[in-house]
Amino acid sequence: MPSRWRITLPGIDPALVRLEHVHAVVSRWFDADDTAHQAKAKPYSVTPAAADPSGTAIEVGLLDDTLPDRLHTVAAPGVVVRLGSQHARLTHPPAQVAAVTWQQLATGGTGTDAWCLRMLTPTTFRRGDAFTPWPAPKAILGSLRAAWRQAPADVLALKLDLASDPVWVTDLDGANEVVKVNNRTVSGFVGRIRFTCDAGPDVCAAVDRLVRLAPYAGVGAYTTRGFGVVRPEATWRQHRPT
Repeated sequence: MPSRWRITLPGIDPALVRLEHVHAVVSRWFDADDTAHQAKAKPYSVTPAAADPSGTAIEVGLLDDTLPDRLHTVAAPGVVVRLGSQHARLTHPPAQVAAVTWQQLATGGTGTDAWCLRMLTPTTFRRGDAFTPWPAPKAILGSLRAAWRQAPADVLALKLDLASDPVWVTDLDGANEVVKVNNRTVSGFVGRIRFTCDAGPDVCAAVDRLVRLAPYAGVGAYTTRGFGVVRPEATWRQHRPT
């Protein structure tokens, strides 16, 4: 069941928490060995540190059904978490903020042919050893299509051929944002993108499933470092000329 969880870190100053600090904590929680740590596709994503009344909070998105139990073990009350030079002793268990079953994603839908995504943190895409901030629908949906492979074997397989560019951008409102992480300069898009599909109801349904998965999986590269945090927004339906 894809889910999102909020973890509060009392006494931590979010201004002093770098993306690398959060990544180090969460990868220790979920990467069982070096092979898992080096894997390109991860069953989790993370948000950057944000201010909270108790200090700092982060959210993690989980795609693997075994990970919530693990999260409750590694982030249980009493556990000490280190973020850079700061330490926090957790006082509350992780709190679920959203969830949806794979079956709901696979069989439900909005019946729309247009979608809007808000990129809340820089969203970037790998091209070899470089990064691009351009939020092309093929890159967005290709990332989410890869995340869908985390679904259990009994969930409907998702087929979406992006070679013919069935989805195209109708509106873009945002900016490029450059971030230093792990001694690398990463360029990402922050803002709003609206796209639509004119390839028929089956393709629209596949795109819709991926868009609804996006808040749990994140989009693009470095989602385990706080990049690619996205949320769907309401949009208008595409009207076909008659």
